[in-house]
Amino acid sequence: MITVNYFGNIAEATQSNSETLNHNSMSLAELLDLLNSKYAIAQFPFQVAVNRKIVSKQQALNIFDSDEIALLPPFAGG
Repeated sequence: MITVNYFGNIAEATQSNSETLNHNSMSLAELLDLLNSKYAIAQFPFQVAVNRKIVSKQQALNIFDSDEIALLPPFAGG
């Protein structure tokens, strides 16, 4: 199962901080398409982290069982 953690506007849109998807593997593009069809996440600016490492949303990456994905809002520093 793949765990997806939501933060910021995306957490508000999903009305959840996380969910577990019953998939053993899928590509990052497939995951983002699935989440966009469920929650319309494409309307929000966000970064993706896979196992706590920021990756490009366009990266050809496969996600496997027990991976942890985070959809992160833009960060501001100071």
